[in-house]
Amino acid sequence: MSNNSKISFVSTGNESLSIRVNNVGREQCTSLHKWGPGIRNFYLLHYVVSGKGVYTAGKRSYEIAAGSTFMIYPYAEISYCADKEEPWEYYWVGFHGNDARIILGKTDFSEENPVIHTNMDESFEKLLLEIYNAKGNTDSDKIKMAGHLLLALGFLAEHASIKERHDTVMLYTQKASEYIEYNYAEELTVQGIADYIGISRSQLYRVFKKHYHKSPEEYILEYRIEQACHLLKNSDLSVGAVGYSVGFNDNLYFSKAFKKIKGISPTTYIKNNTL
Repeated sequence: MSNNSKISFVSTGNESLSIRVNNVGREQCTSLHKWGPGIRNFYLLHYVVSGKGVYTAGKRSYEIAAGSTFMIYPYAEISYCADKEEPWEYYWVGFHGNDARIILGKTDFSEENPVIHTNMDESFEKLLLEIYNAKGNTDSDKIKMAGHLLLALGFLAEHASIKERHDTVMLYTQKASEYIEYNYAEELTVQGIADYIGISRSQLYRVFKKHYHKSPEEYILEYRIEQACHLLKNSDLSVGAVGYSVGFNDNLYFSKAFKKIKGISPTTYIKNNTL
């Protein structure tokens, strides 16, 4: 085969679904066909249906054969290359959204372990095909694609190993991030989050530093500012109303916190995003 055989679909628009398909497709690669090194700004899952190849993430390389799945994480430097003699054929689906990280945390994937070697049989392949079959750029199409993606990720969560499901740090950070996601607009305290999870404040600090490389306070602040950015770009709320909506009761503190994270004031951010 002189050229790659490829079918694909790229979604347009920037709707804020909790999880959203960026692109989906299937490709029969040619010998030594390669992507990278480079980065993606979204999650990208590949499921190999035949052949083999090598996936490199950071300083680690993984030999991947048919039946295996590998995950590309946003902004991680990666490359992947088809085998010379048996070039792989794979499905892929790219996605993003506020719930993506939380859902992936319930599977065997992690940034430290981005490859699942267990053969998923034809059931998983069919789930990925359903995402492609639902392709389209209408609102209903996008919701259907997201629904089929959730079914595929649910399949991976269902088949996750017991060891990964009970990983202590992962469990605590998942519960904490879920709590923050649903309560960021309210008065949040680190002690309150620790009490909800059932651990001490110092334990919560340690697991956040280990998993996110930041303190719980830093995580909460950055999460609130990201939600504020969405509102500033996509609503007609005043700066004060946006701050209040994401958990800041003091307009001056909101503006200072926003500038600390984004380097510009909320007002400037609005101007930069409405030109």
